[in-house]
Amino acid sequence: MESIFRETIMIAVIGAGVSGLSCAWWLQRHGMPVRVFEAAERVGGKVSTLAGEALCEQGPNTLLLDEELGQWLAELGLSPLWPEQGSDLRHVLQRGRYRPLPAGPWQLMAGGLLSWRAKWQLLRGLLRPGDPAEAESSLAAFCRRRFGQEVLDKLLDPLACGVFAGDPEELALDETLPRLARAAARPLPLWKGLWRERAGRARMCTLPGGLQQLPQRLARDLDIKLGAPVTALRRDGDGWRLRTREGWEWADRVVLAVPAAAAAELLHPLAPEMADVCRRIPYAPLAVVSTLLDGEAMEKPLPGYGALHPSGEGALTLGHLTVSNIYPHVCPDGTRLVTSFIGGRKHPEWLEQDDDALLAGLNQELERLFGMRGRPLAQHLTRWPQALPQGTPLQRRLRGAAEQWGGRGLHLCVNWLDGASLPDCLRKGRRLARRLAEREGGFA
Repeated sequence: MESIFRETIMIAVIGAGVSGLSCAWWLQRHGMPVRVFEAAERVGGKVSTLAGEALCEQGPNTLLLDEELGQWLAELGLSPLWPEQGSDLRHVLQRGRYRPLPAGPWQLMAGGLLSWRAKWQLLRGLLRPGDPAEAESSLAAFCRRRFGQEVLDKLLDPLACGVFAGDPEELALDETLPRLARAAARPLPLWKGLWRERAGRARMCTLPGGLQQLPQRLARDLDIKLGAPVTALRRDGDGWRLRTREGWEWADRVVLAVPAAAAAELLHPLAPEMADVCRRIPYAPLAVVSTLLDGEAMEKPLPGYGALHPSGEGALTLGHLTVSNIYPHVCPDGTRLVTSFIGGRKHPEWLEQDDDALLAGLNQELERLFGMRGRPLAQHLTRWPQALPQGTPLQRRLRGAAEQWGGRGLHLCVNWLDGASLPDCLRKGRRLARRLAEREGGFA
């Protein structure tokens, strides 16, 4: 049997999160035999949708769809659902009250979110030429040096906390906001560098039955072993052996698509220094709470998309997403669905509370900020001890080592390297599959 495998390029993908599924799907599309091994009993990783009284996303809540991803969804037979018109309005908490976030630079300069002094510092920072050294600084150091403390406190801090669940003092600019880092490294005024780095048009969407439909659809086309953790990797000539509960399996190539700690365990016998770096990659813990309310239970409903909370405001949550404003189909008529995020790198201790205490604190905040009356119709709390990997200088140290092992047939396709968002994970899987297929002559 082993000789049969050696006659055909067999690629083993370890991990059935979105990155691993994307890579496996495209490998198979290019004619490459592939098998996926997943320790859990379900696919999708943190992409998880709870269908009960409402449709509640327990992980990512939305997908940014560009033309390429849109074509892929169509090929998969998945139809995107677009947000309600006007639901893109965002807010930020300032002195205990919500203020609309400016939609663009002109609104920011004309509005009252920043003082005139901060606006002047922001303008000067945009006009200053870039400096390559800035690209490797932390988000906080970059913003403080170029735009001042007020811009950091009122704009960048809520972005870092609400979007990345991170600490801007820890997050690296080039690992977290790579387009901004590239613009900052150009010998041009920063605004001109940002213009050159502007992304193509992408639209926010979801799927009719929730985002979990995407990994489930990808899995339908694949050879996947669920409840099949890989506990060891061993080099075997030009190929690899993988230890599973059923014994050792052989593969020509291996793609690791697992969390950093799991990758460290598999890599340690092969590359102990690389494994040590993986083990130290920080993650932000999160509790995600979906709250279903009667439509009249809020005295001060927040219009639009939701709100971010700067850490200096002392709120329990990192922010709230007003899901039913964006996608009304997620809950019954006459109700509202709000998703709240608690914890992050700055406040991991809040997740030490039990569920009852955490929900009591959240409901007090909903009463204070939204004027919530009475008890929610339903609440669902999901804890992610390692929710979001943080982009830090550690990732820079991994790239060279990862490239060396790629030459030996061991590849990384993970959300803790080169972007953690859902579109990032989908794209990196496709890119790696294309490289492997071209290298092995199986590209179609």
